[in-house]
Amino acid sequence: MDVIEEWIIDLSRLDPNLSGSPFPYFQPIISIEDKRVVGYEVLARGRDALGNITSLGYLFDKFADSRVAIELDLHIRGKAFRQYSESSVAQGKKLFINILPRWLNYTYRDDLSDVIEPLLKQLQEFSISPANVVVEITEGEYLQHPDIMTRAIHELKNHGFDIAVDDFGAGYSNMSRIGQMRPKFIKLDLHLIRKGFSDLVYKEILNSLAFLSEKIGAILLVEGIEHEEEIYGALDIGARYLQGYFLGFPESTFSDLDELHQILQNYMRDFTARKLTHMQSLMYFKSITSDYFDVHLKELFLPEIDGGTTNFRPIEPHSFPAFLRDHLRLVYFLNAQGMQISPNYKLLRDDDGFRWQIEGNYMNKDWSWRPYFLEFMARRESEGMHRNYSEVYRDIKSSEPIVTLVHSYADDCLLCLDFSVAHIHNPLWHRKI
Repeated sequence: MDVIEEWIIDLSRLDPNLSGSPFPYFQPIISIEDKRVVGYEVLARGRDALGNITSLGYLFDKFADSRVAIELDLHIRGKAFRQYSESSVAQGKKLFINILPRWLNYTYRDDLSDVIEPLLKQLQEFSISPANVVVEITEGEYLQHPDIMTRAIHELKNHGFDIAVDDFGAGYSNMSRIGQMRPKFIKLDLHLIRKGFSDLVYKEILNSLAFLSEKIGAILLVEGIEHEEEIYGALDIGARYLQGYFLGFPESTFSDLDELHQILQNYMRDFTARKLTHMQSLMYFKSITSDYFDVHLKELFLPEIDGGTTNFRPIEPHSFPAFLRDHLRLVYFLNAQGMQISPNYKLLRDDDGFRWQIEGNYMNKDWSWRPYFLEFMARRESEGMHRNYSEVYRDIKSSEPIVTLVHSYADDCLLCLDFSVAHIHNPLWHRKI
């Protein structure tokens, strides 16, 4: 028996605080659509000197630049494949295994035999199809030779393996690398980006990552879910798969978690109700503001002549109805070419009430490229629309969620109003109108 094998069998050779042999644990991965377990991530476990089960993740970092980490992984992986082949519960489900990119550097050969062949040999031994195995590549790992990883992923795909990008968006992100990988799964780890569901800016970043996964045809898997609200957050960014302690702990055996079906069904119904309430509130807000301006437009904005040119300015803010003042942030005018022909009239609130702050440096800005202008002009030409609301976006300065109403005002003149919609999802909002 060589030295490495002795270390694998006796973990105390790697860490005196450990004892016995390493073994795999399996954490379930749940599909939102089916509300059932569709796969398991293989995790390395061992026992400490007191017999308590502990993670062995740190050993892979400690011995990352040696054969020890690779042999340790092969040993655990072999046990996992054996259990998988013998389990009726696990059949037909995916098994997620990890490969660190830096291992590819260490084990590099021209034919990548050290990477591919041991894995294929283990699968053949237990009659497991590569189609049932997902190879996770840690996205944040630095890779000295990215071409090696690209070739390895190509080889893995050719043998029928699916690829998952792990820890996506955490730390170093390389979009070109993602394009080269063409992963089947993208995993977002909430342990690394947990504040994303409470911080507005981080939430938008998460939405962008989720949007990217959708555009490249990858399944979004959110892992690290530990609290109820994180389920709603994951659903909100379009996750299709979920993983975390709140749903299922890593265990020594494969669990089908049948009891989760009804629980997830309840979460889905609650989430759908929340989203519908928010969407209905937004639609209601757009409707009443649009209707109001259809009737009162000319009353709220007055013409003024400057050097022979007629411009328009809003009347005093107190003349606006309260439901508008509470949400209105900005007023300005454009011509039909998208050029700003007025200053910005920014609505401010102080101890004396509301007032306009005039920002003259926005005169002659070109907004013809902005989505809200382009959509309005397209709908006016094709549908005869005289007003249109933009999609919700974030204001650069305030980070507030904003919608812009573009309304025909006069010949060659468009009224633009920016409204904050940060609080219209509140059930009490309707009572304020």
